[in-house]
Amino acid sequence: MQTLTAKPSTEGPDRPATLVDVAREAGVSVATVSRVLNSKLSIPITPETEQRIRDAAERLAYRPNAIARALATRRTFTVVLFTQELTDPHFAQMLPAVEDELRRRGYHLAVCTEIEGLLTEGRVDGAILLANPGVEQHGVHRLPIPAVYVWSARVPLPNCITWDDVAGAALAVGHLAELGHRAIVGLFGDYADGAETPDKVAGYRAAVGAVPGSAGPIEWRGRLSGDQFENGVLLTKKALETGRDWTAIFARNDFLALGALRALRHAGIRVPDDVSIVGYNDTVIARIADPPMTSVLTPIAEAGALAAQTLVNAVERRSNAVAGVTLPVRLTERKSCAPPRS
Repeated sequence: MQTLTAKPSTEGPDRPATLVDVAREAGVSVATVSRVLNSKLSIPITPETEQRIRDAAERLAYRPNAIARALATRRTFTVVLFTQELTDPHFAQMLPAVEDELRRRGYHLAVCTEIEGLLTEGRVDGAILLANPGVEQHGVHRLPIPAVYVWSARVPLPNCITWDDVAGAALAVGHLAELGHRAIVGLFGDYADGAETPDKVAGYRAAVGAVPGSAGPIEWRGRLSGDQFENGVLLTKKALETGRDWTAIFARNDFLALGALRALRHAGIRVPDDVSIVGYNDTVIARIADPPMTSVLTPIAEAGALAAQTLVNAVERRSNAVAGVTLPVRLTERKSCAPPRS
């Protein structure tokens, strides 16, 4: 394979970098650079060489001609991210991670809430789906292109980057139990048991049952408002009306936890002096609450970046099969938890 001797780059601020510049920077031939950056790896190239070329392209801010690239590869170099949670802070944690990883690989991102229009017109090379892979909706199971889901699951699933909400709920309950709480409310909002118990409910019940001297599950659920924050307020008020023989709350998300915090404050109950609260998803809501809330961090940003990386690799291999990956959850401790008062 012909190579070029690496020399200092000569491109200036007024001239965009070219394949020749990238080849010089990486110390390889222009043809090799073209094969890597256009994902036409019919001739084997070592991972080290490929990474060196991509790093050189990134350092030089190389941008390929989009039209020429699409014609040469028969691809659009665009990935669609499907979600119905555009305003959810949890989704907001994922979006920049996906976009950064795609940009690094030379791809563009489209975001949509209705996926079929983009797919039927052949305008994207692959799809990242913030959706339950076990539920048929919006035609996503009929995708003719590589697709990777980002969702919670108890076990690894093919074509899915997951985390375990059973383990996450157990982390929350375990933290409260270590502080000495034995009567822990599960605030689940509009969750409803169906054919299978929701993962956070299952994790909460199992963890509470394993605590010595536990009062057992104390669950509050229902849809008293379409707004999750307001629903948290109303459900907590109902829980208080029945008498407060509990000392801690585990909420299924940070919206419900913030609603519980509001209801407790209005009732003159202090957090964490009188009641401790743990939220879920560790969104900006948990950080700006007063007091800042302990919350279970679901690795959605990491999952999004890994989904983008995995999807691009599948697109470039022309393969629809992707191995599933399960990422760990962890607890972010803040100031909403304390030992119960004697």
